[in-house]
Amino acid sequence: MMPAPLALTVATRALLLCALAMPACAQESLPDALPEAGLSAGADAVPADAGAAGATHGDLSAELAQGGQHSVRSALSYAKDGMSLDAALDEHRNGNYRDGSVFRQRGFSGGAEWKIRQGRFGFSADQLHQDTRYPAPEAPYLALLAARPEDLYRYEVRRGSAFVQRYVGNFELGVELSQRTKRAHALYAGEAGSTQSVYRSNRLQLSPRVRHYGKLGSVGTDTEVGLDLMQWERRSGNAVRGGDGAAQRRQHSRALLLREELAFGGVYAPRLLLGFRHEQFQLDPADMPAGGSDWENQNAWDVQGSFLLRSQLSVYAKAARSYRIDDDGYTSAGYRPLAGQLRRETELGATYGDHLRSASVRVFSEQLSNQIVFDQSLGQLGFAGNLEPSRRDGIAIETSVLLAPDWRLDAQLRQVHARYDDYAYDGPDIALVPKTLAALRLYWTGRHGASADVGVQWLRALRYGQDFSGSCLAQVPAFATIDGRYARKLGAWELELSGSNLANRRHYGDAPGCRSSIYQHDRRQLRLSARYHF
Repeated sequence: MMPAPLALTVATRALLLCALAMPACAQESLPDALPEAGLSAGADAVPADAGAAGATHGDLSAELAQGGQHSVRSALSYAKDGMSLDAALDEHRNGNYRDGSVFRQRGFSGGAEWKIRQGRFGFSADQLHQDTRYPAPEAPYLALLAARPEDLYRYEVRRGSAFVQRYVGNFELGVELSQRTKRAHALYAGEAGSTQSVYRSNRLQLSPRVRHYGKLGSVGTDTEVGLDLMQWERRSGNAVRGGDGAAQRRQHSRALLLREELAFGGVYAPRLLLGFRHEQFQLDPADMPAGGSDWENQNAWDVQGSFLLRSQLSVYAKAARSYRIDDDGYTSAGYRPLAGQLRRETELGATYGDHLRSASVRVFSEQLSNQIVFDQSLGQLGFAGNLEPSRRDGIAIETSVLLAPDWRLDAQLRQVHARYDDYAYDGPDIALVPKTLAALRLYWTGRHGASADVGVQWLRALRYGQDFSGSCLAQVPAFATIDGRYARKLGAWELELSGSNLANRRHYGDAPGCRSSIYQHDRRQLRLSARYHF
């Protein structure tokens, strides 16, 4: 196993020392020219309302719905003299419409932040726990599920982060330390016995940042330089028919990121954003694929620009390249890393209008290489894998019109052509990607705290699955769904009645096989919720 990087260990201790020493370092007030937006994700996870002395706020909400659904949530926040605290608890259950399918989720999140004269510091933590019982795919499995009630999937995520931020003139200095732990346990019932799979991963990341606000002549500049140092470890195992297997993998990475935003001002107010990220990955020699790795060095970049042609008309352009590295390793190759996913995007768009009426149009293109997906067709458990190169080209149009002081109408139209590139089994379209989507929604805001909205969404017919053979030309029928919501505020209370698929349209949610393995969406679903704010 490779030792933990020395820089990560030293920087972690430095962060803890800074957190202890920072209150004693604050001497001057915060310059008015600097925004309060932070560099770290941890700072954004807690409220910034520290102006009110001793202000306490909270929310309690509950929802009941058909199909065995219910959810409850409580949240509490407190702010006084530059200190803010918050915490939230939630629980959700969905019985679904299929035999054997039950989903439960419980979560907690909380954090704290302290603002001082020349900086701020704080921490955040959250935990998510899920239990899922699988639906019975065929009649013979109903008896198996009844005989094996332990057949379920458990998943848990824990995250924690701490940050320190310091303002020095036109500079922002910040550093964040975060940790994430995932645990998963799955038990599957089968005719020949049970299959058990376990998974645990731990990721530790240190992210220092330096940000500077300045001017070059009449051009405003916003420059950011940062590092991401990460170490990641995964342990997994399985037991099938009395046998067992285990695997362990460790990975280190370090990344350099640069970002520059230029605001030119003037009548046309052009803006330009440039971003770049370079990341290097390292694996244990035992985990390296045969022939080495093709993703040890990854680059991502982003170029965006906007231009104000008239007071109500602006245009923009975007080009980007991004990557994704598999952090699971649960593949058909035996816990070996997959090839890195590469995404190239281009987009052109224009926006016109104001709060009374507006319209936007954008033309986009997306190319994917080695797309990472979870393929359930590779056995009962399924495996992650890479797809062949593909692309999606399309256009999207959105409009909004204020019909009257209390009425607003929104419309959306999206047309996409999705296909594989340079693939021996090139089908007419990528399966289960809708070629056309149209949506219309009407909003109403009445007196005495009443509000409502209703919408309709239509999807054009799309192809079934079996992309790898290209032999299935059958189509999932086109369908339209209607949903709506009515809410009323009564003092500190807010009551809401909402519904989805109001016309009770029977339509597919997934059809990975050719006229087989069809999963349907819920029937008409009504939900009643209440919220109390104090």
